[in-house]
Amino acid sequence: MIVDEPGHWSESLVTDIAGTTWVATTISGDPDVDAAAILAALKRSGIRADGVLTFFENYVCEAARVAAALGLPGNPPQAVDAARSKVRTRELSARLGLPAPKAQRVRSLDELFAAAAEVGFPAVVKPEFGASAAGVVRVDSIESLPGVYKLVRAVVTPGQKAIFRAGSDLLLEGYLDGVEFDVDLILQDGDCVFSSVSQNWPTAEPSFQETGLHLPPDHNKKAVRALVDLSVQTVQAFGFRRGVLHVEGKCTSHGPRVIEVNARMGGARIHQMVEAVWGVDLIEAQLRSCLDLPQTLSPSRKPRCAIVNALVYAPASGRLAELPFADVASEGGMGVELDIFGQVGQQVTGPDGTFATVLAELTLSGKNLRRARSMAAQVLREPPRILPA
Repeated sequence: MIVDEPGHWSESLVTDIAGTTWVATTISGDPDVDAAAILAALKRSGIRADGVLTFFENYVCEAARVAAALGLPGNPPQAVDAARSKVRTRELSARLGLPAPKAQRVRSLDELFAAAAEVGFPAVVKPEFGASAAGVVRVDSIESLPGVYKLVRAVVTPGQKAIFRAGSDLLLEGYLDGVEFDVDLILQDGDCVFSSVSQNWPTAEPSFQETGLHLPPDHNKKAVRALVDLSVQTVQAFGFRRGVLHVEGKCTSHGPRVIEVNARMGGARIHQMVEAVWGVDLIEAQLRSCLDLPQTLSPSRKPRCAIVNALVYAPASGRLAELPFADVASEGGMGVELDIFGQVGQQVTGPDGTFATVLAELTLSGKNLRRARSMAAQVLREPPRILPA
């Protein structure tokens, strides 16, 4: 049974998946209000739930509350709330003595100036609630604060993205140097029973839009292991006990640091990547967790293949004239997946607008990382063609 707001695309799954029931309910962005609405929708349906889950960042707090109200397996709502709010993540990390940058909540430009005096530079402005680095910008000077604040405020609105219905406060925190990673974890009874690490490519600062990643990582193994250990320590200290979690962190010049904790599986094609490389199905793991079934994991001792994931952005502002891609032969456990988002004739924004328009995403597997990189370079050898506006 799928519960979501009227008009949501998930209603189309009823025709795609046999035996699926779709129920509409109002979604406000307030997890207490929305959980009550979901529980009422469940009651009206007459269907008894055996488990509760979501794969979407917007609804992790609601799912935790619904599971708790029904007496079904799930993580404590207070743990999920702390992960969902980047402000609470920093506050709780400080109380727990976990290593973290200085951070302050920001509700106005005046508060941003005050926070900058405390946090210092370089720093990062980001929304309290968000995903995919929307509205996340590096700032390097006091003079740049008004412009950055205006830029971020234009992005962090419910009208732009539904995820911001949860709140539009901002956070200013100290900038973390180093290499960024995604750490995917499976917990059972409070213990980490599996971890997978993807190495992110450098972002196009001052924005933090992802440019790509690869797995397995080829960074210093000791540093990566320390980041995994800190990620596990953090989620356990927050109170997480079960399920699939997605932690983002960095190996910095001062040691491992957690950027954020996501109380859900990683987005996009991360579950396909992890299964191709390690033979572990994160979706099955989350289903087992929400049904209180033991995990039955048999991860490969060595990587089965290597994965490269690359995002293609508009190289300049203007009108998209052509989006050329070359073909490559499928190789490895995942093959070649090309998701195209841009449309010829579309008005696009380049790096000059800070948040560039994403045009496509390529994910492919090769027998090793060197081969996967070579294949990706072949597919993306011609850049998108942009005409002046």
